[in-house]
Amino acid sequence: MSLDLYLGFIAATLILCVMPGPVVTWLVACGIAQGPRAALTGLAGTTAALSTHMILTVLGLAPLLAALGPWADALKLIGAAYLVFLGVQAFRAPYEDPHLPNAKRGHSDGWTLFRRGYLISVTNPKTLVFYAAFFPQFISPDAAAGPQLVILAITFITVSTLSDGTFALAAGKLAPYLKGKRAQMLRNKIMGSALVAAGVTLALSRR
Repeated sequence: MSLDLYLGFIAATLILCVMPGPVVTWLVACGIAQGPRAALTGLAGTTAALSTHMILTVLGLAPLLAALGPWADALKLIGAAYLVFLGVQAFRAPYEDPHLPNAKRGHSDGWTLFRRGYLISVTNPKTLVFYAAFFPQFISPDAAAGPQLVILAITFITVSTLSDGTFALAAGKLAPYLKGKRAQMLRNKIMGSALVAAGVTLALSRR
């Protein structure tokens, strides 16, 4: 793989990552609601899911998943429904007194945040189909495809994690300024609506 080809892949990946989707929307909501640490825990879950997708892509399972047809759509709908569920929960969330302990304010623990992040990201098979079409464009025919795919997969994970992490941390930094009752209720409505919209968009999107 030439340097020009590799730099082109990095640039294309960065452009894709800075366009917010369901994962970024959830991470931002998580960061605003619970702060930077919670957002980073959720990011660990989404990164683990992305790593799962990359492994499947490198192993050549993406074309198989694309051939599953209705089953792939069913998996996509599960992920969309989960996003809508989280959005409704956020929209209906009551005021949380910032002076109470986290346990009494309904904050999710680390494992719950990690699991939610993983499920939101891993249940979208559309990404696997996309990777199967996107990666070959940057594979040089003059060298073995396997090692090149590994390099591209690692690069994609790195760029995606840094990009999503930036969104998550920026949202987390805003958390201290959104603790008042009025601001918090408005935040819940906006984040809940955004998550529901992301879920509906995911459900209606074509493979």
